Amino acid sequence: MTPSLLVAALAAAVVQDTVPRTPRDTARARSLETVTVQAVRGGDAAAARTTLGAPQLRRGYTGQDVPLLLQQAPGVTTFAQSGSQWNYSYFRLRGMDQSRINLTLDGIPLNEPEDQQLYFSNFADLASSIRSVQIQRGVGTSTYGQSSFAGSVNFETVPLAATAPGGEVQLGGGSFGALRGTGQWASGLRDDRTAYYARFSNQRADGYRRGSSHAGNSAMASAGWFGDRDLLKLTLLTGAESNGQAYTAVPLETLRRDPRANPIDGVGDRFRQSMAALTYTRLLSESASLATTLYGFDAGGWYEYPTWVEGTPAPRWELASRWGGFLSALHAARGRTTFDAGVHALTYKRDHMFDDRPDLESPGYSNRGTKQEGSAFAKLSRTAGAFTGYADLQLRAARFGYRPTEGSPVPSADAWWGFVNPRVGMRWQASPTLQAFASVGSTGREPTRADLLAGADDVGLDDVDALFPLTRVKPERVRDFELGAAWTRGAGTVRANGYAMEFRDEIALVGLTTPLGYDVRRNVGRSYRRGVELEASWRPAGPLALAASAALSRNRIRSYRDESTGAEYRDVPTVLTPSLVTTQQATWRVARPLSLTLDGRYQSRQHLDPTGDLARTAPAFFALDGGALLHVGRHEILVQGRNLLDRFALTAGDISSSGVPRYFILAPRSVEVNARLRF
Repeated sequence: MTPSLLVAALAAAVVQDTVPRTPRDTARARSLETVTVQAVRGGDAAAARTTLGAPQLRRGYTGQDVPLLLQQAPGVTTFAQSGSQWNYSYFRLRGMDQSRINLTLDGIPLNEPEDQQLYFSNFADLASSIRSVQIQRGVGTSTYGQSSFAGSVNFETVPLAATAPGGEVQLGGGSFGALRGTGQWASGLRDDRTAYYARFSNQRADGYRRGSSHAGNSAMASAGWFGDRDLLKLTLLTGAESNGQAYTAVPLETLRRDPRANPIDGVGDRFRQSMAALTYTRLLSESASLATTLYGFDAGGWYEYPTWVEGTPAPRWELASRWGGFLSALHAARGRTTFDAGVHALTYKRDHMFDDRPDLESPGYSNRGTKQEGSAFAKLSRTAGAFTGYADLQLRAARFGYRPTEGSPVPSADAWWGFVNPRVGMRWQASPTLQAFASVGSTGREPTRADLLAGADDVGLDDVDALFPLTRVKPERVRDFELGAAWTRGAGTVRANGYAMEFRDEIALVGLTTPLGYDVRRNVGRSYRRGVELEASWRPAGPLALAASAALSRNRIRSYRDESTGAEYRDVPTVLTPSLVTTQQATWRVARPLSLTLDGRYQSRQHLDPTGDLARTAPAFFALDGGALLHVGRHEILVQGRNLLDRFALTAGDISSSGVPRYFILAPRSVEVNARLRF
């Protein structure tokens, strides 16, 4: 739907709304707010997924970075460069990093197209505006934006129509200089026509590692007009951060002497990012609806790298990005058949700049990366008796362009890719308490700019022969087989899922990083990830609730050749993919106003490079968090402890250019306090 058609449809809806509406009309209009989210999540799909609702997201929440909230789900591992709850943090799904995970906010793709990454630090306290998160593991269902390769994470914001009017203020602080203030307000549905929401957050923290400070502000606002059969919604999101850099890991010997060590202490960055989206949703009939969104992003900032020469200023690299697109989702249901379809297109550019200074040997540059992509998908499910069949087909194309500094002898370069991504599956409702599913799907993903340019921020004339044309790194593909079941009886629920992900030309980590912190990745031919994921919850007594998850896997690269030494390695483990990850949760409502929680997680050994050498691993660890939540009328006070056992834990790492294993550390025992005041 073009902008002109959108405006025309809105004008027609306004005229139509001179007719009195009924309560049923109002309820239908409210349901339109979730059309795009439903299309992405695929409610009838045979997929391995976990949904975290608002109570789970608020559990132990004191403003920490979003990736650290997702570790409740099976197969998710996380780490923070600062060691604590703020600055830059990341999550991995089945051992694969964020650049291979599709991220959406109300269906809007969040991954920046060039590096396929999202830095959650740009949006401090984003979780305060999130109602639910669905994590799909494996190829999952078709979505907007980059391929759902390792999986997808779909964020649903606070709904306008379904949120009660009122506001709240959160004030908090704790270890490592943490301070936080958040205010938000919702109008609820006013006169059955309009609704508004707004939030502003400010956070500060020193970080555990030396020089890993964080200062962040963010705001979100949304407004909606609800017609009898229409919804027009505007969403604005903006954030700015200033972080001390801590992206360099540290050798174990150094960490034992000085756990807070940070080799790049003293340099920082400053970035800002904003998003605007306008969505028009129309109820076409009693069983069909269409939602179209126009969106745009603007982001930019700079980061530094130390010179280690006294009196010499740190060199500064700058980035400036802009991109925008549209997406449209159709949802229809008739009898036992459900149909969802979607289209998406975007265009993107990012300028990479380095300012030449008299005291720097490196020359300045200003190159540009461009990207365009488009996709379309269709999903169909039909129920016959106890069985529901599901089919999903996505077509996707992407094009990347590199434009060198004006006047440079380096030529421009382009690459394009096309993918056909099918998925089929079946659900079986064996009994009221037992459900099973099976699915198979295939998807492909293009390399990032950093993959194509071997981590370089600028291409010099000496690099052209090695990097151009941009076919050195092949796109990767995966075929994913999933088999699962869910059993519910009384107060207990158990979910089990087995999977086999078979890769061709996987773009895998090799354990190395560039001086600017980019992970080095290469095609490794054939590889696989196979495993079993379990979730269980049980409420044995009224005041007590228990939950646990486990992900057991075997992850192998069939053959890997080290380009620097020429050595060949066969049947070796993949990097940063522990074979066992478990979580444990307990909630005890001691009395009506007081609840106590415990949250444990175990992570087995992780390999830091694909050689299989046990000397190049991060050891297993167990960490325990716990909190106390006190209700005082409508208000809450949370006291949350982290790493209560004070374990020396190494959460991730890499291999230095000289071959030395290096690690990121988990902060020791700490505490945070958060007060939530409602009005």
